[in-house]
Amino acid sequence: MEHAPAPIRPTRRALRVPAALVLASALGLAGCTGPLGLSLPMIGGGGAAGPSATQDLVQTQQVLAVTETAARTVPTINGVGYAVVSAQNGKSLTHRRLLAIRAARLEAMRELTEKVHGLRIDSQTSVADAVVQSDTLRASVAGTIRGARTVRIEPKGSDTYEVLLEIDREMIDQLLRSARRAG
Repeated sequence: MEHAPAPIRPTRRALRVPAALVLASALGLAGCTGPLGLSLPMIGGGGAAGPSATQDLVQTQQVLAVTETAARTVPTINGVGYAVVSAQNGKSLTHRRLLAIRAARLEAMRELTEKVHGLRIDSQTSVADAVVQSDTLRASVAGTIRGARTVRIEPKGSDTYEVLLEIDREMIDQLLRSARRAG
């Protein structure tokens, strides 16, 4: 009896935020009340009633911590694909597994394409004497996906693979700009 292999989990790359962007964000937020309830008076706007330099420093550090956390959180769009191993036309079980992973990955890419570029629906209905004679519905998707990252390749049960892909919002914006220029 053969066992399904363990899931493949690629490593994540850390998002690097330039220090100047973080500092500019912190200074821009000075004087605001943040979403975490931090009251942030203007830095250096003291006079006799203003906060001390130490308080300014502490508040700036708090703003930087909130800003860095928010900068690391990049929204993504996911696409999931499934494929059955036994339905593949491979010569061996290993070859069929590889083909199933490839098919599941393409299915996940199709789902990402639908989410980024939309789905085109063509429909035609024929009615005679107030009775539907025929009803056809066709869906198609077209678009380019670049920069999709494989999050997980995992066997589901004994005969199916699942592939999870994701793409971040920055890459989606680039893809949409490129599609608008081409179309």
